[in-house]
Amino acid sequence: MKKYTIWFVCCLITLLGATAAVAQEGFNGPAAPGTEMPRRMPQARTATVNQLNTVPDKSWVILTGTITQSVGYKYYTFRDSTGEVIVEIERKVLRVTPMPGPSERVELYAKVEWEWDKRNGGAYLEVEVKSIRRI
Repeated sequence: MKKYTIWFVCCLITLLGATAAVAQEGFNGPAAPGTEMPRRMPQARTATVNQLNTVPDKSWVILTGTITQSVGYKYYTFRDSTGEVIVEIERKVLRVTPMPGPSERVELYAKVEWEWDKRNGGAYLEVEVKSIRRI
């Protein structure tokens, strides 16, 4: 009988020690909705549509203007005072900020990438919007 009592006390101490260790680590699961920390975004510079041709590949920019129309599945025309450019806005970005109207001014946080066109043998500009903010 003493053998089982000692075994039971040892198991109980082990379980209590493991529980205390887990409790000290803290909660490491998903946060409650609306309480998550914002993702860290890379540093961006303010640019105009006219300046996009001089922006290096994989640069981050902030564009200010209006989204005038949809030109495809996830492509939209963006206009500012210097010109127009086609931007790519993923559906996940539109879930966070619904599409603004054509008269609403917005600030786009986007990544500029230069892609190579194999058919025509030239480079073209691709602007991938990561977030939209109404002004």
